[in-house]
Amino acid sequence: MFLKKNESIEFANTIMKKSRIPILIYDEQWKKLFTNSMNKSMETLSKDLQQLLTEEKELEHRLKSSQGRKRILMNKIIHLSDRLNSKGEEVEISDIEDAKDEIAKINEEIDEIRENLELYPKKIESTNMELLKETAKVAYSEINNTQTRLSDIEEEINILREKLGQYRDEKEALEEKAQVLYSLLHSIIGPEEIEKLDVKFFQK
Repeated sequence: MFLKKNESIEFANTIMKKSRIPILIYDEQWKKLFTNSMNKSMETLSKDLQQLLTEEKELEHRLKSSQGRKRILMNKIIHLSDRLNSKGEEVEISDIEDAKDEIAKINEEIDEIRENLELYPKKIESTNMELLKETAKVAYSEINNTQTRLSDIEEEINILREKLGQYRDEKEALEEKAQVLYSLLHSIIGPEEIEKLDVKFFQK
């Protein structure tokens, strides 16, 4: 099996949407397999993806903070208006106007943040998909290398298996020869003399 160099990879959108692809740089199995074996494209895409995710998180934090500040200002306006209209207390109208002005600015900021946030899911999905394509290329390259090595190992195993069979046959032949020779001497010389020769010639 050989991997074609510079082979482009395209996935069917309908299939990939059903697959629910995880964010690869957050996937434990992916990190275990590729953190230390990424090519340059994977490294670049991983950094880009991390940057997009960080930016998205920062925007979400800014949105939450702005919305919180807006609630505080709205409560302030309600409180001041209540003091002014219901209780007839004197309040600084400028405080209400300042709060309204700040809310107007916050609303613009919230709209801008939301517009930017709407762009990030598609950017993240696209970058994650490109990283998946590069991951597939690297994975198939590794599989190809693995298959080549497995083929070499299988060949070595077959050679060793053949040698083992030859050694087994030689072992059986030598054992049979030794038994025949010993039996011959035992039948001719007799057990008593054989015992003496055993002591003399057999190493303990």
